[in-house]
This record gives sequence, structure tokens and C-alpha cells, in this order.
Amino acid sequence: MRKTFVSFLIVSFVAVQTISSSPVTREEAASNIDLLAGSMRAYVAPVEKQTPAPKGYKPFYLSHYGRHGSRYLHEASYYTGPMEILEKAAKDNALTDLGLDVYKKVSIIYSDAITRVGDLTPKGQAQHRGIADRMVQNFPEIFNSKSYITARSTTSHRVMMSMMSACMELQGLLPKMNISIDASAHDNSYMSTITNPANSERNNSKKGSAVNAFNAAHSSSDRLILALFKDTAYIKHFEHTIQPRSFGGFGGFGATSQSQSRTVIQDMSGTLFNQLMDIAQNMQSHDYNFDFNDLFTPNEWYDAFLKNNVYWYSVSAFTPLTNDVVPFGQENLLEDIISKADSAIAGNGISADLRFGHDTYLFPLVCLMEINDCAWSVEDLEKVADKWVDYDIVYMAANLQLVFYKNKKGNVLVKALLNEKESVLPVETDNFPYYDWNDLKNYYLKRLADYRKETNR
Repeated sequence: MRKTFVSFLIVSFVAVQTISSSPVTREEAASNIDLLAGSMRAYVAPVEKQTPAPKGYKPFYLSHYGRHGSRYLHEASYYTGPMEILEKAAKDNALTDLGLDVYKKVSIIYSDAITRVGDLTPKGQAQHRGIADRMVQNFPEIFNSKSYITARSTTSHRVMMSMMSACMELQGLLPKMNISIDASAHDNSYMSTITNPANSERNNSKKGSAVNAFNAAHSSSDRLILALFKDTAYIKHFEHTIQPRSFGGFGGFGATSQSQSRTVIQDMSGTLFNQLMDIAQNMQSHDYNFDFNDLFTPNEWYDAFLKNNVYWYSVSAFTPLTNDVVPFGQENLLEDIISKADSAIAGNGISADLRFGHDTYLFPLVCLMEINDCAWSVEDLEKVADKWVDYDIVYMAANLQLVFYKNKKGNVLVKALLNEKESVLPVETDNFPYYDWNDLKNYYLKRLADYRKETNR
């Protein structure tokens, strides 16, 4: 199936340098803590300059899909879990000085976050305002007082707030611009759907076993709990309240490898470690005057990154572990992008289609579209971080922009901006980062047709 669907473009990549930063190594971890937050990394405005369009071409339309901006952690248990454990231990005088310091910081975060679980933070709002502002600066032919813009979001509160932040910035810069805004389940079929068989393959047993084994091999020791508590015997007080939790932060990174033979200390260590790592990775979403960077060793940060990275790879990318079909779960979204672009080219009067959603859909979309190295496929999870790194693909406020250009003859070119950086697309071109739209569209449509034929759909 891989051979049928993903004819990765060696010829094109010889002519154009692949756009990818060198993945951080374990030895470099201490100097790259912000990157190791992975999908919770805060958005960084680009510094690269835009390549001028070929002579005679001007931008006229932009198609976009963006993840919500920086947010509070999206489950209350990420805050209540460590708070309950540390609060009881503090009352029982069972915490070390380090443990008391961590408890004090967690208490501050808990008080701020517990009524804002999953909400967009002020940083998240600012990220989308900045992205919108740069759209206007970079493409005044598209975003101006005569423009008609559509903006659609999922019904998630943080996503709607992200859309509103962007649109309010656009409207503030260009008061006469016409913007149509909506957030409705009506658009779920392409905005927030994973079609089958891709959806079923995301969690097959083969992949689950491989991820579990990877996570077990990269799990941290009990170092942290020994540093937080005066006496490990105290932990037995929690024997009936601590629930074994899967390895890794972010919802366990898809793993459920805890065994019945694990001790209470091991379960406490794994649970509390993961909860505190969740909070530590998400600190970039806030403006607290402290962080938890030094609470974990560089090796612990790096292992947490590896597990986060493998989780997103396993549920988003091409890999034999999921029969190389998971990105095709975004077939509806890709078709929506193509059809709306063709309508704009035909003259429907829309200058930009802005879509606001989640990492769950943006990750596989960029893999399906073979942007940069995102369509790279590997079965050995130990090799994933050699090339596929989540902090370079989708993080807080991550976005894909397809910018369309045309000349007086009606020829149409397109370039892709992943997180506002010019990116490689899977067809040949003599004018990187500009590609012929018909070549690209036909390539994608053939891939979708081949996939549906192969899967009898």
C-alpha cells in the first residue's frame, strides 16, 4: 500500500533542498528545553524573508488551516493529580525542600488553571493576532479593504477564541474588510473528522505494542520521587488512591504498558512524574515568573520529547505500523482545500479561506500533503526522531498557508508556508518555493483516487 500511495519525490528533492532543521540530540537537550516541549512548544514568529514571486505573478488567494494557540492543559486531572498528592504530603511533613518548592509552584498554577482547563491563554491570543498581522503585511494584494474572507472553526472554545483573535486583528487593521465567521458542527466533515480505514488503523494492536515497548525503553527512573519525598515508605499512604498511568506525558502518548507487578512506588513515580512533566512542558503557554526546567534532568526532558514525538508520529504519519494509511484520514480536508482553491481561481470573490482547528488534524494533513519531510515513513520507532520532529511540524498556533499567485495569462502558482516558512511540496518545480497549481492538484487527486481504489471505497 505504501508503494501505491507515497511515491516520495526523489527527483524533486534533488533539485530543491529539503526544508528541515537538524533534530536535537540527547547531548544538546540541556540547551533546547523549549524545543523538547514538542507539540506544546509556543509559536515562534519566523525570521526568514519571503522569496519574491516569479516575474508577472501576484498573490490573489490564501488557503489556511491553523491549530489553536497556547492553552491551559486540557484535562483537569493534569492539575488536580499532582496538587492532591503534594498537598497531602506537605500537610504530613513528608516533602523535602525541593518538594515544598514544587508544591508552592503547583499551588499557584492550580489556582490559576483549575477554572480555565483547556482555555486559550493570553499568549495563545497574541500568537494568532501576530499571524494575522503578518498575513496582511506579507500579502496586501489578498488582505485589503476590498477583500472578502471566510473564517471557520471547530466548536472547541479555545479554537473559537483563536479564530476570533485572528479576525479581530484583521478587522482592526482593515475595518472595511468583509469577514464571514462561523463555528458549527456543520463543518465537522472536513474540519475535524478522521475517516476510515485511517481512523481504525490509528489504534491497531501492532502499533500499540510498538509504542508501548518504545515508551517502556524510554521511561525515567524513580529519581524525581526520591528527590521530592523524605521517605519513600510514605508513598504507601497512596496505595488505594494512585491509579497506574501509562508512560509518557500528553495523555500517556498512546501507551498502556503498566504491568500488574509494578510497585506502589513505581506507579507513584510514573504518575507524578508524568503529571509534573505535562505542567512543565506547558509552561511556555503562560507568563509565570518561574518554570520547571531544572526539575527534570536533560535526559528526562529528552526522553519525554521522544515519547511525545513517537505518539504524534504513530497517530498522524505514514508508517508500516498503521499500514501507511493514517494521513488519508484527512482526505475530506484536502478535498475542501482543493475545491475552495479552484472556486477562488474561477472567480468566486473569496480572497482567503481561514480554518481553525486542532493538531489532531493538522499533523496528518501535512503528512498527507507530503510537506517537507513529513511523509517520511519508518517502522522502527527508535529512528523517528532522526527526521520527523513534532516541534518543527505542529505546535501551539501551528498553521499551514497555501498562497496562490497568477499572471495575466491566468497561469496559477502556489507556495506552501508551514508555520510561515516556505516549504517543499511533492511535485517538480524550477521556481522553488513556487509550484504549478494544476500539477500539484492533479498529484493529490490521483493519490486520493488510488487510495480509495485500494481500500474499495
